[in-house]
Amino acid sequence: MTASSSITLVVAALLACGGAGAAPTPEQMQALVKSRPELDEIRWKDPARGAPVAVRIIQATPQTLVVEKTLPAGLTVRNIPLVELEGVTFSLTSGEQALHREPTAASIPPLRVYWELRRETLRLSGSNAGETGLALAKALRLAGDSDKLDEAGKILDRIRGQDPVKARVERARAEQVIIDFVRSLQSGKPEDSDKLAWAITEDADNPDAMLLATAFLADRHFAELQAIEEAHPRWIDDDEVRPLRERLYHLALDFSLYPSLFVGTRAKEASEGLRKAAAVHQFTGSNLLAKNVLEDLAALYPDSEAAAGTVAELARLRALEAAGKLNPTAGEANSETSDDDAPDESGDATPSAPPPPPKRYNIFGD
Repeated sequence: MTASSSITLVVAALLACGGAGAAPTPEQMQALVKSRPELDEIRWKDPARGAPVAVRIIQATPQTLVVEKTLPAGLTVRNIPLVELEGVTFSLTSGEQALHREPTAASIPPLRVYWELRRETLRLSGSNAGETGLALAKALRLAGDSDKLDEAGKILDRIRGQDPVKARVERARAEQVIIDFVRSLQSGKPEDSDKLAWAITEDADNPDAMLLATAFLADRHFAELQAIEEAHPRWIDDDEVRPLRERLYHLALDFSLYPSLFVGTRAKEASEGLRKAAAVHQFTGSNLLAKNVLEDLAALYPDSEAAAGTVAELARLRALEAAGKLNPTAGEANSETSDDDAPDESGDATPSAPPPPPKRYNIFGD
């Protein structure tokens, strides 16, 4: 086996495994580019030049496409002016598809190699270079540092300005929304993050942005709930404070539960949201509800970090329940009683539910 073929097999195996720590180096990727199957396609602008041709595209410059093709006489390299081409398509191997489908920060080196190879074809009909750009932009965003966010923004600008496929342009816009929100979080200006987060909740078609925004809003409203109870320990007797406290309580729960209810396949975010919901219940003394949520967490996401981190607490709550010491609070008792059976509580009791919130806060709909 030659050194080149050995590198190719190693890199192919790394790509196939798709592990976050297994991403190949740029040098390995360069070797792989030159040993990929001849599955890419070029299409001539002049019909007289014949049918589309399967080739291996190894480089694209602003003026030229460099391709390789195995002919009867052997491997041949051609430099084709882009003006002679009607379109191109890059065919991805299964390993490359996995790299594009699930980008991580470790995916940056190989995806960067692919993007630099393909980006000059972005305007050509049929070019799927934008897919590589979108995957790289997400990987850069997941890395999180300022320089990588800048690089991601430039890639997204290029896709929005040059890619003829509207769906990819829209995905680039959606990714830019996420990057803008990440930047706001890094800026240390919570008022900016709050404004962007609420704007994001108006567009549930951007799941990555929704998960980031709802996590932020869950944390913020829980922190405000804790602060208002600390500042007003008799909030239940205060007609001005009580509605605000109730609103914060329900918003903290709504946003914590959003991932598990609407994006349940995102195990990390969904499990963490359930953990937060249990924390809200425990803070308000609703230990029975907290136990129920932690049981859901253990059943739905048993392998998650959130479940592992709450094993001891769930065991403690279950032990209290078994001993008859996990009595529901007044609020819990009301929440588990139907409207027909519930007694007529005085204004001093904690209401079982607040008035319907304004539309902008009702993220689950009516």
